[in-house]
Amino acid sequence: MDNSLLSKLGMTQKEAHLYLKLLELGMSGANSLAKRLDENRTSTYSLLQSMQKKGHVSYIDKGGVKYFVPTDPTLLVKHYVDGATALQRALPELLAFYNKSANKPKITFYEGVQGIIQICEQLLEVPDSVRESFMGIELKNAHPEIIKYFEEDFLPRRIANKQVYRGIVCGYLPMSREHPKTEEAQLREIKYIDPQKLPLKIHIDIFPQNKVAIYSYNKDEMMGVIIEHQSFYVTMKTAFALAWAGVDTMKQK
Repeated sequence: MDNSLLSKLGMTQKEAHLYLKLLELGMSGANSLAKRLDENRTSTYSLLQSMQKKGHVSYIDKGGVKYFVPTDPTLLVKHYVDGATALQRALPELLAFYNKSANKPKITFYEGVQGIIQICEQLLEVPDSVRESFMGIELKNAHPEIIKYFEEDFLPRRIANKQVYRGIVCGYLPMSREHPKTEEAQLREIKYIDPQKLPLKIHIDIFPQNKVAIYSYNKDEMMGVIIEHQSFYVTMKTAFALAWAGVDTMKQK
């Protein structure tokens, strides 16, 4: 077995090697274990004590001698999976604290198909949220890989995450291929504008936190930025609210 896999459970290389040996033996005293590992007893005992504190091993006392026992791998993995799941649930709150602490704007640049996908993946980080957006896509100029990603991957996951999309749109509007082509099924609220009178040439996403993404799907302009700054975010929220209030809903032509 690759010992490095156990590092994901918080073990060092030496601890992983010792744990696997204990799994093989089932139970062992420090002296016997040290001989089997070709290590001195003092360092082996110190390692066992460290692993005991981490919950990786325990011991039973027989006649005043400690015999060490490995923690059931199923329980060990479950403990870390449960911890990761709890952290995932806490991510929105952790992000909120992180955002509050950031005084200076953070600007991250992205390029190419994978760069645009990285921007979009961040939009999926907060389930049960509402995302506001200005969307301008000319289908003839849009990169086909991005359109495919949206329709087959991103949008089905957004809907599964119960993330509502509220957008002011001109031009092409991608739809999840897994869901009926209705506003309710696509989990969105849309207002259309006339691209001749009010053209939109890029996409602006206002995240449910303090981020704003500005990017392009056009195959000749595959680039974008994410700006993390509270004042910028609040201003863009206000701009969207003003635009939303001032746009009459139009049917897409």
